[in-house]
Amino acid sequence: MSARTRRRISTRTDVPRGKDELRASCGGRRSRRGRPLLGRGPLSAKEGKHTVSELTYAPERAEELAEAHARIRAEIDEWAAETPRDRRPASGVELMTVTKFFPASDVAALYDAGVRVFGENRDQEASAKAAALADYAAGDPPAWNYIGQLQSNKAKSVVKYATAVHSVDRSSLATALGKAYRSAVARYESEEGPEPASAANGGLECLIQVGLDDTGATPGEAARGARGGADPDDVWRIADHIAEADGLRVGGLMAVAPLGADPAQAFEKLWNLSVQLRRRHPEAWKISAGMSADMREAIRWGSTSVRVGSAIMGRRPSNT
Repeated sequence: MSARTRRRISTRTDVPRGKDELRASCGGRRSRRGRPLLGRGPLSAKEGKHTVSELTYAPERAEELAEAHARIRAEIDEWAAETPRDRRPASGVELMTVTKFFPASDVAALYDAGVRVFGENRDQEASAKAAALADYAAGDPPAWNYIGQLQSNKAKSVVKYATAVHSVDRSSLATALGKAYRSAVARYESEEGPEPASAANGGLECLIQVGLDDTGATPGEAARGARGGADPDDVWRIADHIAEADGLRVGGLMAVAPLGADPAQAFEKLWNLSVQLRRRHPEAWKISAGMSADMREAIRWGSTSVRVGSAIMGRRPSNT
């Protein structure tokens, strides 16, 4: 079986191809509509870059990203194997690549390396990247996860491209997302707009962001530079609200370790909250926790999805 055939039948969507496969992927393959797939066309004569439409990336950048992703993927698998069985996700730990501040061309390069799971925390940037990748990913779209603090008035935009929102920290936001999702579905059914990205999954997945700071974080604090989230005592009410809303699915919990705190203690607290939540909502088994600096501790305490930016993407571009 060829490497290309194995990629087509693989169920893993967050694992990049190796360096040799990445180089081989740039040979002018076309989509079923006959258009070149972004980044997969031949090298342009100008500067030796892969280019389709306005998206352009250099092969060197593509290799850098693919190698970094593969390195982090290997570390995650190693740490997951060390996790106690009762806290180890049966489906493995998902690697979400956070591409905030980086151009859509970097997403294209990662996509061509086999990466399909991305995270963004600003709607304006996320919606633009999702639009830029729409033609590129026709028939096999990436999963866009919204992970930043969200104002209710942005719900209409987010439901268009996001398959999941990891930062639901209040019932009012869940209400806005449900209303926006149902409106988007109605527009699609009347042929007035595109189908929401999460429709294929049966609705928009919502993870409740819970504050782990003992000083008492409140919803919306992260928007002001703090690491906020819902009060742990409010998690059950928010989960019930999501579960009862048409078009929404309660997926689990998300948290960020408080600044200056021991991440292992914070993620142990998150794990215990998750155990309690699953007793009430068995379908809410996901734990979105761990970033570049603390993902090992998060995985040890049952994280099902780590959000990694700088360890894969590198230093933030100077113009952002």
